[in-house]
Amino acid sequence: MTLNPLVHLDLFGSLMVLIVGFGYARPVPVNPNNYRVRNADFYIASAGPLMNLLLGIIGAFLYGILAQNSITILAGVPLLFLLKLFIIINFNLFLFNLIPLGPLDGNSVFPHFLPPNLRIRYQHWNFRYGSYALIGLVLLSILLPNFSAFSWITSISMSMTNGLL
Repeated sequence: MTLNPLVHLDLFGSLMVLIVGFGYARPVPVNPNNYRVRNADFYIASAGPLMNLLLGIIGAFLYGILAQNSITILAGVPLLFLLKLFIIINFNLFLFNLIPLGPLDGNSVFPHFLPPNLRIRYQHWNFRYGSYALIGLVLLSILLPNFSAFSWITSISMSMTNGLL
């Protein structure tokens, strides 16, 4: 384990950000044998999305302070624009990472809300097909201009942002 973020960079995932605006990093290795708490995988998987939610809320708080303060006059509108973009991106990441497919955090969060018999069936299905389903949705959203599998994320995050500002 290391706090060095460069260890988690994936070359292809990083290039994807530059090419299509969507990428990924290597997953953080977690050893389930080290779990001391029941449902630890739920807490671990929830940490990333909850951090995005917290960063969005903190950004909205700072936006509110700066928008009502004379600092805005000195810094100009670009600072508020960047802060609003920061908020929207974090809310988008919060919602996107909760999608219960493939390697996303929702893959480990969602099963905890299912009855045991459905949980096992879902986990088996997602282990086999979840990543392919996610890649398929991303590709369809890129290739088909009228198909947007993730537009609801932007819609909800904009509502969250406007509700806080």
